[in-house]
This record gives sequence, C-alpha cells and structure tokens, in this order.
Amino acid sequence: HGYFVVSAAAGLFVDAAVGPVIANYGMENLRFIEPVKIGDTIQVRLTCKKKIRKPQKTAEDRPHGVVVWDVQVLNQEQQPVALYSILTL
Repeated sequence: HGYFVVSAAAGLFVDAAVGPVIANYGMENLRFIEPVKIGDTIQVRLTCKKKIRKPQKTAEDRPHGVVVWDVQVLNQEQQPVALYSILTL
C-alpha cells in the first residue's frame, strides 16, 4: 500500500529526540513509481531543496521557517518506489 510506504519512510528520516524538525507541514507532488512487494526493503534519500524563512513576530522569537526536502524512497535494488517533497517546520 503506497501510503504505508510513505508513513514508513517518514519514520526513517525523523528522529524526534535529536533533530531540529518541529513538525511535518505537508507533502507535495507525491508519486508512487513502483509497487513495494512483500519481502522488499526500503530506504529514504533526502535532499534539502529549499529553506523558507518566516518573519519573526517579536524580537524575542527564534528564527524559524519551512524546509522543503526532495524525498526518494528506494527499494533494495536502489529503484525509486515513491517520489515527493515534504515540508517541515
């Protein structure tokens, strides 16, 4: 199921204990390229595509914004099974 693959991929690239990611903000351009079959393994390749700085509301606010990532979910043969962009805060 394609959405299960996307959910599993999200768990592979976010470590809430360490990373600066506060929250997922959305996805764009999701495409399921190939089926993932029983016994397949997946890995995720991320590339930072763009950083969008949000204006600070007060002088005390920490700088913040949106980071857009290109996401490739690959099977054990390094073939893409899903492609999309994810937006994080």
